[in-house]
Amino acid sequence: MNFILLYALVSFRSITRSYYRNSVGAMLVYDITKRKSFEHLEEWLEESRIHILPHRAVYMVIGQKTDMDAHRAVMYKEGRQFAEQHGFRYMETSAKTGQNIEEAFQTMASDIYALVEKGLIKVEEGWDGVKDGLANREGVNLSLAQQKTDNGGGCC
Repeated sequence: MNFILLYALVSFRSITRSYYRNSVGAMLVYDITKRKSFEHLEEWLEESRIHILPHRAVYMVIGQKTDMDAHRAVMYKEGRQFAEQHGFRYMETSAKTGQNIEEAFQTMASDIYALVEKGLIKVEEGWDGVKDGLANREGVNLSLAQQKTDNGGGCC
């Protein structure tokens, strides 16, 4: 599966079409301590949609750096509201503490898999978006809770 992370800061504006090609998942990531990064989410969303079409993608909005909550410039409610307005999931994470990192990717993978199962994301010969090996597996369990129970820990 191809994922793209769109980090909504002006300095990363040089993302090219090749980063979008064949993507089936996109995480719109902003820094909760920098309002400007949040204000660019709409632009990143529009740009990703233009370049991902005609394929369908699962989107998620991620507020990052929750370990710096004391310096928060974007309230949780604002991030959640943006996500809900567009029909996306919302999550806040911290790479420093590891909070919700695994969960974000697990949720994205589960949502993509559900769309593959429903036939809303097509597995096509010669397309690199979703490999047909995934779609042909029986009993694939993408439940993070189940993996933790089975393994006694995280998935990795």
